[in-house]
Order: sequence, then C-alpha cells, then structure tokens
Amino acid sequence: MAFVRVKRVYGGEYAYLVENSWTNKGVRQKVGKYLGRVYRPEKAKSEGLGAFLGANELGKHIASSEFGKIAADLIRLELHNHNAKEANVNIEECRVKDGKGKEIAIAMNNGFLCSHTLKKLLEYKPEEDYSGYRLADLMTAAGIAPEPEVFIEIYGKFKAKEEATAAKKFEFYY
Repeated sequence: MAFVRVKRVYGGEYAYLVENSWTNKGVRQKVGKYLGRVYRPEKAKSEGLGAFLGANELGKHIASSEFGKIAADLIRLELHNHNAKEANVNIEECRVKDGKGKEIAIAMNNGFLCSHTLKKLLEYKPEEDYSGYRLADLMTAAGIAPEPEVFIEIYGKFKAKEEATAAKKFEFYY
C-alpha cells in the first residue's frame, strides 16, 4: 500500500507517494510520484460540521446527501479550521493547488490533503468496505478528522444502503 513520505530539500518540505518493497537486502522504498510542496497551516479553530454548515439537523443533512457532497463538506471544514487560504481545492477535478497553480500537499491532522488522497477518498466504494476501516483510513490519509458521531453517521448511511441492495439481490419468492 502506498503512503505519503515527506522529504526535506534545501529547507523546504516536499511530499512523495512511496511504496515499500521487500528485497534480499531488506526494505526498499520506491517513489511513485511527486505530490507537491508541503504546506503546514496551523489549526486555528475546532468548529464542528453542523456549526460550519449551519445545519440544525446534521443527521438529516448526511442522510439526504451523496458521499461526494459530504466529503467536500468535510474538506471545506478542515481547510476552514486550519485557515488554509493558500489552497485551491477543486473537488470535481480532484486537484489541490496553490495560488500559482502548482500541486501542493496540505499537512493537517496527521495526514496530507493532496490530489492523490483527494481522488482516493472520492473513489470510496462502501460496498467494498465491510468494517469502515477503509473509510477511516482514507479520511485519515487526507487529513480529515470528523467528529466520531459524524463518522458513524456517514458510515452507517452507506453501509445501510449497501445492505439493503444486497438483501434485494437475495430475495426469494415462493
């Protein structure tokens, strides 16, 4: 599984997608691709998703929204909480760039929001995630840290939809 590695070059930090491989000489890392310069905005606020959206009934908002919309809301919330004004995040194109149009990786909450992690998060398929671990891993990798009850609500919604679809597949008629 690939992960983000930060390298310091001439005082600047740069993110790379790397993968470990085992050889006779031990573990080796293979660089997959360059992800961009690393920006580390300080967390300035701890506003929750409901307050950020102005949604009185967050459960209803989550229940009526598709995953892409919810993910976009969570990303906007994290950028807002970190005052990451230098970031231009384009959800439709899965791009994270700075004001000059260069790819960047934003370090937030022990993860990195970059074009790669954004794309992986938006490609999430609940039907392939039986435990919620994949969703949690993708959010963590992208630097998104939702409140626990928000995560449970999101995963529960998509898991229930997937279970209903599976039940329809196996209906028996007598």
